Amino acid sequence: MTSTLLDELRAKTGAISNGDWLSRDLAAMPEAPVTALGSDGKPLQALDSAGVGFLRPMISFLEEPLDQLRGDPDGVRSGAGGSRDAGRAAAALAEDYRDKASSETSGWSGQSATDYARTGEELVDGVLSVAETALSNAAALIKAGEVVARVAAEVGRLVTEAVGTIVPIMTQAIASAAVTFGQSIAAAIPRCVQIAVECGTQVAATLGELLASSENLVKLVEGAQAVLKIVKQAVSVIGDQAQGQAQLPTVSAPQDR
Repeated sequence: MTSTLLDELRAKTGAISNGDWLSRDLAAMPEAPVTALGSDGKPLQALDSAGVGFLRPMISFLEEPLDQLRGDPDGVRSGAGGSRDAGRAAAALAEDYRDKASSETSGWSGQSATDYARTGEELVDGVLSVAETALSNAAALIKAGEVVARVAAEVGRLVTEAVGTIVPIMTQAIASAAVTFGQSIAAAIPRCVQIAVECGTQVAATLGELLASSENLVKLVEGAQAVLKIVKQAVSVIGDQAQGQAQLPTVSAPQDR
């Protein structure tokens, strides 16, 4: 039983690592490292550099998603590293148990030996399931961080592109202000705000993709936790059954060196 559950957990880890939970649009976006979460770029600063900074408060809503998407890449890596280390330690413990169970029962024969070997393998798979769940959590943290960084990069690109369209319009309007008695600026501002609104619509759609994909990831992680709960119940039953068999070999958790 535990071997089947272990296979299921490994399948979920693979789905997380492979990005099967991503929407088609997010999967098509260029990848970005977790370190990009710490970027503090301000695309709207280009308005100040071009001398049209007075427009910035009117379209400041474009930078708000970027502020929300930023985070601490070190925190993501640290959390993932802790889960990964725990997974590796549990896997090493399972293999240590497997080796001892084999070496200490090498001279056994008959039904007792068969039953003992089966029980031992079930327990090994149970510990490996704990390891696999920790590795799933680590993969989920890293992949989630990378995807948020990917979305932040895409939002930054959209805003930068919008600003690149707005600046020439406003600079031309300012250049014509003297001969139009300011009417060129009055006409350009609504046009530029509309460009920003259209960009905001694209940004909102991208954030919607992120939200939907994140919900898919959460379902995978919750699924792994549910499987692990069943594994723990199974291992508990196996442990109770083993009380009537010969004492199982013990192993010690690996110590930090």
